[in-house]
Amino acid sequence: MELPKAGYLVCASPRSGTELLCRGLAATGVAGRPQEYFLAEDPAKLPDWRFWEEGPFAAGDDVSDRESYLTLVYRLGSTPNGVFGAKIHWNCLRWALAKFSEMPRFAGLDRAAILRTAFPDLRVVDVTRRDRVRQAVSWARMAQDGLWVDPAGQPEPAWPPPAGPPRYDYELIAALEALIAESETGWRQLYNELGLTPFQVIYEELSSPDGYEQTIQGVLAHLGLADSQDPIPAPQTRRQSNDLNEAWVAAYLADRTSRQEHWTGGQPARPWPARNISHQQHETRTNWSGQ
Repeated sequence: MELPKAGYLVCASPRSGTELLCRGLAATGVAGRPQEYFLAEDPAKLPDWRFWEEGPFAAGDDVSDRESYLTLVYRLGSTPNGVFGAKIHWNCLRWALAKFSEMPRFAGLDRAAILRTAFPDLRVVDVTRRDRVRQAVSWARMAQDGLWVDPAGQPEPAWPPPAGPPRYDYELIAALEALIAESETGWRQLYNELGLTPFQVIYEELSSPDGYEQTIQGVLAHLGLADSQDPIPAPQTRRQSNDLNEAWVAAYLADRTSRQEHWTGGQPARPWPARNISHQQHETRTNWSGQ
């Protein structure tokens, strides 16, 4: 197996702007083609879903086992200069690491060693969103309508197919907000284990007219590709939030204040604890049409 010359991971939680970032990086032609090649989930929760060598990236290719899938992914995710990129969300990380651990050459390694072995000259790009409430609202909505990305070109179908129109759900949004906070803490711990300093991407800057090109250029510099002289291509996706998102944000903030006042008698409340999310399909996503 021929390893990439250099690899990087885009690390985030859903609805933080990773599609905008990753498609923008791929469009440069020099920064790999980062996608969710290592998407994985608890098979007990999603018994009918298929990942890795059984998943959509492997469809139509000569993939017989996990090693051959990894070879395929290195090819799919690399640009001709040998740079490989991939994206992974925190809620999928533990299951992805478990799949690596089932391969003989990764068996017995801790998670930092697994990532360093799988991705030579590893660098990390950390993507967060300042407004966690709007991120959680976006996640809750897209998990219901299945429209995870709006490409600038051809539209992509919803996945999973929606069972009906999206509905406001305070408990779901609160749980996702807690999961986003957990994600940010967890990623920081992993970066420390790796001994790496990530390049920080902030959604509000990435998605701004003045910040998009600067952000892409910053990531390229972090990857040692600052000498690329080609202009940065225009954004490859369109913003999806609309009045429905804002209505949910307003409802959520009002409900949260009301609940806090109810339980504390008007005194400042402790943060709401994270709870287990029973909406199993709401925890995972993938760009199926691009696979």
